[in-house]
Amino acid sequence: RAINLLRSLSIDGANLMACTSHLVLEAEASAQKAAAGLKQFSPSSPSQGDSSPDLLLGEHDVRFLKILKILKSMWPTQAPEGMDESDSTFFSTGMVGAIKQDELWELLGQVLQACKSQKEGAVPTITSMSPVVSRLQPLVEAFLIVKAPSNKDAFAVSTTPTATSPGAKVEKSLAADGAAPAVGVSTSFFAFSEQHRDVLNMYIRQDKSLLGSMAFSPLVSMHKLLDFDNKKHYFRSELKKRNAHQRHGTIRLNVRRDFVFEDSFHQIMLRKSDELKGRLSVVFSGEEGIDAGGLTREWYLTLSKQMLNPDKALFIHAANGLNYQPNPASTIQPDHLKYFKFAGLVVGKALWDEQLLDAHFTLSMYKHMLNQPIEYKDVESIDPEYYRNLGWMLENDITDILEETFSVVREQFGVMLTIDLKPDGRNILVTNENKHEYVNLVAEQVMTKGIKEQVEAFKDGFHQMMPPDLISIFTSSELELLMCGLPSIDVDDLKANTEYTGYNRESKQIQWFWKLVMALNQEDLARLVQFVTGTSQVPMEGFKALKGMNGPQKFNIHRCGDASRLPSSHTCFNQLDLPEYSSEDMLNQRLLSAIREGFEGFGFS
Repeated sequence: RAINLLRSLSIDGANLMACTSHLVLEAEASAQKAAAGLKQFSPSSPSQGDSSPDLLLGEHDVRFLKILKILKSMWPTQAPEGMDESDSTFFSTGMVGAIKQDELWELLGQVLQACKSQKEGAVPTITSMSPVVSRLQPLVEAFLIVKAPSNKDAFAVSTTPTATSPGAKVEKSLAADGAAPAVGVSTSFFAFSEQHRDVLNMYIRQDKSLLGSMAFSPLVSMHKLLDFDNKKHYFRSELKKRNAHQRHGTIRLNVRRDFVFEDSFHQIMLRKSDELKGRLSVVFSGEEGIDAGGLTREWYLTLSKQMLNPDKALFIHAANGLNYQPNPASTIQPDHLKYFKFAGLVVGKALWDEQLLDAHFTLSMYKHMLNQPIEYKDVESIDPEYYRNLGWMLENDITDILEETFSVVREQFGVMLTIDLKPDGRNILVTNENKHEYVNLVAEQVMTKGIKEQVEAFKDGFHQMMPPDLISIFTSSELELLMCGLPSIDVDDLKANTEYTGYNRESKQIQWFWKLVMALNQEDLARLVQFVTGTSQVPMEGFKALKGMNGPQKFNIHRCGDASRLPSSHTCFNQLDLPEYSSEDMLNQRLLSAIREGFEGFGFS
């Protein structure tokens, strides 16, 4: 009631200025008292007498947060009519300009960091929270409210994205990867959130509703700051929220087991998108059984296998034999684009129904589904040898060595086709000066242009079920886990089938590595396997059956000397490059950063 009353009073510009000025003064007074408390706090003895954060902070932090929430709800997106220039300037700077508490924010960061540093030598965890960190939540929320975007005028671009833009060198990327702060996000907001992402995710994990709150909601647009489990919960709850007022009937399917793909295609493609959000009830012709959920699960798994069957000519195996890519020659199927749309519908429907599929796609395919830019290095998940050749071309002088033109040759139904990468490309030689353009264009041909119609049809079906803005919070590797589930990874089997170069089983870095791996949960184990092999899928025969570009290739760990870098991987060799870190804590931190925070460590194979 009080907030509504203040809003009503604040319609008038003079009232608005008076109210906000008073609240800003009240907020600053509470903030200064909270800062004084943090100055006296000793993380080394957080529960001893006068050093308790409850005693030192009192209620000042909670009061500060309450005032900020009121201010945030009142702050205008544009200055009211008739407001004088000085008052208008005050509001145009946003709350970040009005609430200047740099000392408090610095102290907050120091205390959070000090609390985390007490765990030195232990395996970092994101599943437990100390009472001290819990007590600091009001101040963390206060920081997020003040520093987060308030309006587009107050938050023009304040930082330069760190990801590579489409015009940058191809060694980095064909386009930005979305990892940098979104336009309008203050540098300090992103830096703080990135540094303390483990704490933010712990708060969210304890209270899932926080992602819809005033403080935490901006994190949704910076998806790499959120852990997979928190994203997944937000994704599920947001889907339900968007469709809360819709009622869907049951979708009854009667299919022959040997023709699940064809029968399902004809019955599902007749239905509208909203109808497909209903519950499935599946009957396999000639078989007894009532679908209480088990037959639906079986239908999804059987359908996904038939959909990827090479005999259907829709998808082809990548070089590792585990992942699939749209077949450029799918035109042999007269209705191939309708089938691709159907395949996208099935994948989207599976996510809607929280069902798992036996369908592992290539990295570039997942990126297409998420509308994320494709990088030339994504060729590795399709054809590792081709990727290696492109990498060699970029790293070496090709003058008088290679005689390539701006064209590619592809076999289709026994006929060799020459495809120009640019107008009259077959008559334009690739030189040391234009080789970067060539690599860009050839990667685009393999992953996008050569299968453009197939990908667009698949996406058309997929996005009928999955809102693009919502599914895009996931990374490509997380989408695979969402679609296919967490694999059951036997660490003992992985360890027994691992080879070493530059290290041996007794090396301290290897001992630390396996100690960490033994402590990982299944989600992080899946991320590790994805990071090194390119997919979370484990061969049915176990890790002894892993394949590389030249045939059988076990999981292997190579020593590399630069301890300032994160671990990197060469997925076509199932190879982890592990720097010779000087401490167990450093190895734990760097490896977990590599596998959790964006998979940025891929190198040339």
